[in-house]
Amino acid sequence: MSQVRKTETPEDRVVAIMSKLPPKSLMRFKCISKSWCTLINSPSFVAKHLSNSVDNKFSSSTCILLNRSQVHVFPDKSWKHEVLWSMINLFNDRLSRSLYYDVEDLNIPFPRDDHQHVLIHGYCNGIVCVISGKNILLCNPATREFRQLPDSFLLLPSPLGRKFELETDFGGLGFGYDCRAKDYKVVRIIENCEYSDDERTYYHRIPLPHTAEVYTMATNSWKEIKIDISSKTYPCSCSVYLKGFCYWFTRDGEEFILSFDLGDERFHRIQLPSRRESGFEFYYIFLCNESIASFCSLYDRSEDSKSCEIWVMDDDGVKSSWTKLLVAGPFKGIEKPLTLWKCDELLMIDTDGRVISYNSGIGYLTYLHIPPIINRVIDSQALIYVESIVPVK
Repeated sequence: MSQVRKTETPEDRVVAIMSKLPPKSLMRFKCISKSWCTLINSPSFVAKHLSNSVDNKFSSSTCILLNRSQVHVFPDKSWKHEVLWSMINLFNDRLSRSLYYDVEDLNIPFPRDDHQHVLIHGYCNGIVCVISGKNILLCNPATREFRQLPDSFLLLPSPLGRKFELETDFGGLGFGYDCRAKDYKVVRIIENCEYSDDERTYYHRIPLPHTAEVYTMATNSWKEIKIDISSKTYPCSCSVYLKGFCYWFTRDGEEFILSFDLGDERFHRIQLPSRRESGFEFYYIFLCNESIASFCSLYDRSEDSKSCEIWVMDDDGVKSSWTKLLVAGPFKGIEKPLTLWKCDELLMIDTDGRVISYNSGIGYLTYLHIPPIINRVIDSQALIYVESIVPVK
């Protein structure tokens, strides 16, 4: 028996077309009429637009969000920390073996003073979790919306300097979407310690068990959760979100991946492949084609060059196996890889702060002209970005 097909109305066609438009256009259209504003703000339209954006990321072009910082020193010896965010749209023409790109500078007014920088600590569905100065913010770069998170009740003010007085410090931050609760969450790890000496020197530092807390967007509040990891565990990278889990590259004497299930709010330890015998060292993770991937590198002092490998994890957030995806180098003058934006295109930054795309298939380097950079880059972060209109306010 044949099913009766639902007739598409003109309104349905309008929604279908609008849901494929970029956020910048939709933000302008909200000003046209109250009905359009209501439509664009509706949860169903936001979800449809996000679904279309996610499907589009598998197209031939790729969007990269790039965060860089540089320091300006003035004649009077005062200085200013400048934060530069850019959106890079990359397209690789396989026939002509040419790389095309365009760059859009994002003038985002982060709340900070001139001496504070901005670091990305998580990303999910077009929303970026950043630390700006002392503030944790959720930011949608495509819509320029912010949400400043309330203060932690586990992070205490700096102590007066007496021995055996609790000192707390930021240890790690993760951000993602809890599919069960249908809500966005931020998880924060707090490092705790005390000192056996009034001078509070490193040699008198006594590590105490970590604490942790979770923020939910729906309640706009934090709650303390259980964490059972070594007091010598230090998350060393921006978190990566994938399928309900947050991941960090972590050290506690050895390198491993720390994962956090946003649903049951539990932490897990995942081993990395052993590369120490070959002289390679892992140093951070990123998202690669819907998988967690990790860079490891080998520095050759005699040649002043760096080789790197990319390993991809096949896992369920708790257990894992690893496959070597790519070997690149040796390179000279390369500071670090940033991310893999196609199966064979590696985005890197050199020692002068310039961004480079390396095609491992043909061994070709392309320098990307991304102004404005005057001084040496201090911090560089890059992630494959999907524009959305998901609200954060």
